[in-house]
Amino acid sequence: MRKKIAILMKDEKYLRSLEKFLTSKISDCECLISQDVRTFLTEDLSSYNTLIVSSVLTDGIWLKALPVIRKAKSFVLLAVPEGPELNADIAEKYGAAAFFKLPLNSDSFLAKIKEIVESTAEQTKIPNAVSVDMLEEITYFSANMDSYDYYTFFGLPKNASLAEIKKKYIGMARKFHPDKFRNIPADIREKAYEVTKRANEAYSVLMNPSRKVIYDKMLKENPETKRFDFRIKVSYNESPEDTIQNNQARRFAILAVKAMEIQDYRSALTQLKMAASMEKNNAYIDRLIEEVTQKLSQ
Repeated sequence: MRKKIAILMKDEKYLRSLEKFLTSKISDCECLISQDVRTFLTEDLSSYNTLIVSSVLTDGIWLKALPVIRKAKSFVLLAVPEGPELNADIAEKYGAAAFFKLPLNSDSFLAKIKEIVESTAEQTKIPNAVSVDMLEEITYFSANMDSYDYYTFFGLPKNASLAEIKKKYIGMARKFHPDKFRNIPADIREKAYEVTKRANEAYSVLMNPSRKVIYDKMLKENPETKRFDFRIKVSYNESPEDTIQNNQARRFAILAVKAMEIQDYRSALTQLKMAASMEKNNAYIDRLIEEVTQKLSQ
């Protein structure tokens, strides 16, 4: 499994040097480097084996960044000459897995980092709900789905009925439900997300009468066609009742569409979020949320 290390340092030259050193000495290692702690605010640090942090940062000393630093599985503290006086006891008190002073003894530093990476890797366990077969299926889909048209993706013939398409989609939605992938390694979680996203995309096209007609024509004219071109403007002719099973969710979706018609996108988004909370992984609701979000960002 890929090793992930984050590095937070003020000195850019040393930062890049340390990145180069670790990626060259640790096999299958990925480094995220930054001089600014804010970079890590949007990162899932819990997916990183360790975070190496300098005692002096761009906006002050490392203690200020401790709430962010502690989101990683572990962190290693590097004391720089211009920083506060530190020792191993102080570092341990604040939760550091290891403490070093610059300049480093590269051999002992590397040995400790490898030890930490291996120990944190063992902490990552795959939930029982995610079987080995499922992991292999996720990896296979992720690697090959760009070569599939929507029918091939679902494993269906091109003359499949709407009922068959819906049944296949619901089966995949249940199998790859996001709740199953909360505590798995980030690289597998990302693959599962992409597979689910493609399933939603395929479903939103094949269950939409207008889009399906166009997509089927595209496939007939060019068998190399894989995905629908969403720049094509088509109306959504099917009734929401065809895909939304929960009555309350259906009501909120209809209200959202009415709000969209008068360009009240904020109200529409509120209604759609309510609908999504009542009926998860519904392609129609997800597509409307995406459209409204895009409108609000313009």
